[in-house]
This record gives sequence, structure tokens and C-alpha cells, in this order.
Amino acid sequence: MKDRVTRQCVNDFLVAFYAGDVDRAVACCADDVDTITYAPIELFPHLGHQRGKPWVREAIRIQQQRYARRRAEITFMAVEDDKAATTIRVALEKRSDQRVVQFEIADFFTLRDGQIVTHRSFFDSFDLVQQVLGRDLTDAFAASVQDAMQL
Repeated sequence: MKDRVTRQCVNDFLVAFYAGDVDRAVACCADDVDTITYAPIELFPHLGHQRGKPWVREAIRIQQQRYARRRAEITFMAVEDDKAATTIRVALEKRSDQRVVQFEIADFFTLRDGQIVTHRSFFDSFDLVQQVLGRDLTDAFAASVQDAMQL
């Protein structure tokens, strides 16, 4: 029974979040929701460690401001009791140049009383930055860290 509630809540949250449905997304979260998106906050200042429902509203607002279209597909979900793990394939069309960036996200949720209380998110921020810029940074980055990688 608890698995079904957890699955439904996480699914509802993710669908609402990427659809830009603030009220539905916020309704899935506890007032004290604690979220961490592991990404460099110098590049993604709205991510990092955030607390409370206002973050959900702000994250959706920023997404809507920056991206004309947002699409997300939950490709995997594992649920046990009040915990869930998902992988999501996301495609965002940038408003500034209509380029589409695509990436995979791993999200981990813990619920309490049927609402999300913790959320942890991971994605390949290096790949996303390359897509946003529209150029390959691998060679330049590798050259800049080559000495640090030597034994």
C-alpha cells in the first residue's frame, strides 16, 4: 500500500514539475522539503541545497523563463516503502536560441505522510554545460587538468 502512495506522489511531482504546474508540484511536497541538486552552483545558482516549498515554485519559474518547451520521461522508478529512485530523460528547448539540450537525471526521494520530505538529484553537469554552450569542452578541460592527473 505504501509503495503505491509513494510511486503516485513521485510520479505526480515529476509530471507536474516538468509541465510547469506549480500548484500540483508543491502539493506533493512537505512544507519543510529538503532538496539537493548536486551541480556546480556557480553555473546553476538555483540548484544546490534548498529548503521549503518556495524552492519548487522558484525552480519551475526559472525553468519556464529559460526554456520554451520542457519534456521529461520517467525511464525507471524503484519504490520501497516511503523511498523512491528514478531516472528521467529530460529535453529542454532554450528560449535564447531554440537549441534543445537533453540529459539524464537520477532523483532520490523520501516521503513522510505521503509527501516528499527529501529530494536528491544528480546529472552530468559537464555534459549539460557543453550543450548549453553548443561546443565541446573536453579537450580544453583535459588540457587544463592534465598536470593534476599525473602521479
